[in-house]
Amino acid sequence: QKMKRLFCLFIMGVLASQNSFANESQLPQIKEPFNLSYTDFDSNVRQENNLIGDVIVRFIIDEHGKVIQPEIIDTFNLVLNDVIIDKVKQMKFSPPLQNGRPVKVRYKLPIVFKWNIHG
Repeated sequence: QKMKRLFCLFIMGVLASQNSFANESQLPQIKEPFNLSYTDFDSNVRQENNLIGDVIVRFIIDEHGKVIQPEIIDTFNLVLNDVIIDKVKQMKFSPPLQNGRPVKVRYKLPIVFKWNIHG
């Protein structure tokens, strides 16, 4: 019996803040990543044999480390987008600090998909 396995790699996100972070500032760190499995997708997606590509999600990390306003800015398969957005909303970050004060920052998160069949 063949089993499909989704391998998803989160490449270190890119801070896209308008403000430059000085030495006394703290970049956001992922405290709670999300888990993504092929079972998160509907049966049509699970039937695919080759889902390999990148998705880039852009969002804001607020002063409390919460993800707000996530949007897909590049995708290889539109069917995946809703699930990815729901999962990204579940992520939690340490609050970004600038001069010791929590601030909002823009963040880009590239996600690499490799949908493999193992038999």
